[in-house]
Amino acid sequence: MKAITPIADTPMKDPLLFGIVIPYFQRERGILRRTIKSILEQQGVSHFMIMIVDDASPVPATEELADLLVSEPRLHILRQANAGPGAARNAGLDALPADTTYVAFVDSDDSWHPQFLAQAQAALDAGHDVFFANSQRSGFEHSRFQWQSEEQLNLDEQAHRAIDAHRSLYAFEGDFFDYAIHRSNIISTSALVYRRASNPDLRFNTHLFNGQDRLFKLSLCQTVQNIAFCPTVLVEEGRGINIFDNSQWGSPQALVLLPNYIKLSKYILKHLSLNKAQRKYVNRQLNDSRYAMLASCLHLLKAGKPIEWSRLWDTLRADPAFALHVLPNFLRLLATKGRAAAHGH
Repeated sequence: MKAITPIADTPMKDPLLFGIVIPYFQRERGILRRTIKSILEQQGVSHFMIMIVDDASPVPATEELADLLVSEPRLHILRQANAGPGAARNAGLDALPADTTYVAFVDSDDSWHPQFLAQAQAALDAGHDVFFANSQRSGFEHSRFQWQSEEQLNLDEQAHRAIDAHRSLYAFEGDFFDYAIHRSNIISTSALVYRRASNPDLRFNTHLFNGQDRLFKLSLCQTVQNIAFCPTVLVEEGRGINIFDNSQWGSPQALVLLPNYIKLSKYILKHLSLNKAQRKYVNRQLNDSRYAMLASCLHLLKAGKPIEWSRLWDTLRADPAFALHVLPNFLRLLATKGRAAAHGH
């Protein structure tokens, strides 16, 4: 790994208020620059460091930001061999000064509203350990706070305590970890800021190809009590490069994604402290992923499309119980098709 700007030698008179970590891998020019522009245009907060980890991006960060590297001392770039976004975020966390007060993440195709950091600071300075804001993904009709098909899992600020009504800041009332088990996708990683001292050693799991962010958020939320949020959309999520955008059920790409969902559920069951109801819910997610894996394989076979059998064998090695669920999941699939046929679908 090579540091373009030395971090440890950068003099800091006061503890760094915000350390902002950006994992970077893009093939299109201009995407990262838009993200950086949104950070530099934050209003009311200027004491931050931007740590970009170039994960062997086809468009190097140094080329994208050549002029800014000369003029903007808060901007730093690390380069590493391609290892994925989780490893890149970990490298960024490791490179931040030890006395960093708050940590934020931004994906390299996302952007912040000018008030994002000011809202985060107001909530965290009031004693909360985690802050998150609502976000909107490009091409999606609804914001993350309205993604859930089960309305009772949507986040209604009226059910929570107002910290600052003028700022639309609220303190979550209740067991947020339990809520996040069922609804972790309410938090975009780019909309999350946390007090570093609350869990200074927390890192992203690099054994997971996808879902590292969910495990990180759950691990963080299990160790803190005070959660604040803002229902206003303060983060715009772009598309950039996402290999899972076309991973619909029954597609060859789904056979990349589903084994990882199986692995993610098993990690949650093994490494997080869950009560009986939470364990039951995650086990149901696990079996749903097994079911979708079997159904996708059968769909591809029926359609005459290629299957990467090595992924199925890898899944069986990582999850021997997958084989035990083949018959009940096959019967479940037949029952589902039977009901669909009966209703004329």
